[in-house]
Amino acid sequence: MQIGLVDLDQTAETEMVVSLLEQSSQLGDFIHMKQTSEQKAQTAIEKDEFVSYILFPESFTKKLYYGESVVVTVVGNPNRQLESFLIKGLVDSAARHISASQANILTINHFAKQLDLDTKTRNEIVLAQFNEFLLYAIGKDQLLDQNKLTNNSTTSPIKYFGIAGAFFVITMWTVMVYLFLYKEASNELQTRMSLYGVTDFQQIVARIIVTVLITSLLGVLLFIGLNYSLSISMNTASYGKLILFIVLYNLTLLSFLALIEAIVPSQMLRLTVQILVTSLLLLASGSLIPAIYLPLYIQDILPFIFSNQVFYWLEEIMLNGRNYVEFIPIILTLVVGFLLLIGASFVKERVRNE
Repeated sequence: MQIGLVDLDQTAETEMVVSLLEQSSQLGDFIHMKQTSEQKAQTAIEKDEFVSYILFPESFTKKLYYGESVVVTVVGNPNRQLESFLIKGLVDSAARHISASQANILTINHFAKQLDLDTKTRNEIVLAQFNEFLLYAIGKDQLLDQNKLTNNSTTSPIKYFGIAGAFFVITMWTVMVYLFLYKEASNELQTRMSLYGVTDFQQIVARIIVTVLITSLLGVLLFIGLNYSLSISMNTASYGKLILFIVLYNLTLLSFLALIEAIVPSQMLRLTVQILVTSLLLLASGSLIPAIYLPLYIQDILPFIFSNQVFYWLEEIMLNGRNYVEFIPIILTLVVGFLLLIGASFVKERVRNE
């Protein structure tokens, strides 16, 4: 978007303001400012070359120094009202900087007069303060935040859905192996196991360990094969992070499947709940439906779900070449899952013994 800057005051202060705004990168790559005359700005509006132009009125600097109300006019393009409202919002933000600057200038000017400084010296001090605050306002931060969104499902669909397919396969392998290792024990067998000091929790942990060893090995081989088949460039450190995420994901998924096993007594109901939870985790991961296509209120919730966290980081590592990754959220989820599993298993053992 092109924005015009019209200076009717033509003082050293306004010329510096206009020059800094024209050269500033505060507005990023989206908005560009250009100094021009009022007549040329009006012509550019008519030709739809400018979204709007900002008008610094006559006596702008004088009013600023003497504490009078300063009006900065924004003339919008009637054919581009939405963009004009955006510029109006940015100018309002700048006006707050001007207001704070004016308060500082008036305070310094007031005390400078009490010190019996001559007019020239006082004006130099006031101008220095104006320049200092202006440079602070211009360089403080960006008025317009930029966030670049990358949709790998459209830019690299084969690689994206290849990773999504591998993630889905690993999830299904984990669930199937865990359920395959499960066997409903008879009352006699449970009594015999109790006599040997083997608890339900120990049996669950043993199944989790075996499942993680099998599925993590298969998952790593699957992703390595996928990496070579899709010609994805990764270094050794990235492979290490990839393997760690797969192991953490399997452990976390199994902890919640085991928690359901410890809570739900009916085998049929338990299996139904486990399948339902697995399906919801796959939907929330973004592997089946990319998260960018979901409503915003759902997108705000997804980062708190561990399957979404893992798939996001797998995508970042393999497709976006991310070096820094965050393990803490998935580790915290894993710890919470195992603590709940320990608590549920302990309560189940107590109830059975009573």
